[in-house]
Amino acid sequence: MRNILLLSVLLFFTISSSARDPYRDSDHGNFHLRNGKVYFEKTYNCCGDFAELEKKLKSYNSPNGGFQVKRTGEDTMNGVMVNYNLNWNYKEMKTRKIADFLKNPANATFEVRKEGEAYQVTVNNIWFSDVKKPSNKRHLTLEDIVADKKNRVIFTKDKKAMEALEMIDENFEWIFQLAGSTKDARF
Repeated sequence: MRNILLLSVLLFFTISSSARDPYRDSDHGNFHLRNGKVYFEKTYNCCGDFAELEKKLKSYNSPNGGFQVKRTGEDTMNGVMVNYNLNWNYKEMKTRKIADFLKNPANATFEVRKEGEAYQVTVNNIWFSDVKKPSNKRHLTLEDIVADKKNRVIFTKDKKAMEALEMIDENFEWIFQLAGSTKDARF
């Protein structure tokens, strides 16, 4: 009888632990890993003027890539970043060693939401083109680089991958920041 009771308790704990959501939340700077997907999210405390932000984003465009605003509403702006080479030519970055994949053009989707005088930027579906093998249909996603290789639900402990994530974070902060904006906790 005692063995049956012990087996029942063990079975109960096994079933209840496997019924939990297998994903854990993981954050690093302005990057978040949820349900196996990595995204950038930052809130700025500044006038969220879409016309000004669109003008700034388009100023980064080159013949081969840049930013495209696809839809602008009253409170949201959606767009894509296509074949954009991240900026590694500013003072803080010149002294750092840039990982090889960061030299490839970045691609992503973005959304900007306004609430009062603040705006929040979310960048999703971040991946890097394979310029050495352009015919390669399997490009390098941010999840491939910074997610834990075993179960992909937490950020890796690899120091170089996390440094690369921090450098991407700094680039995205700079790209989407309008003059005078700072972090806001409204969202």
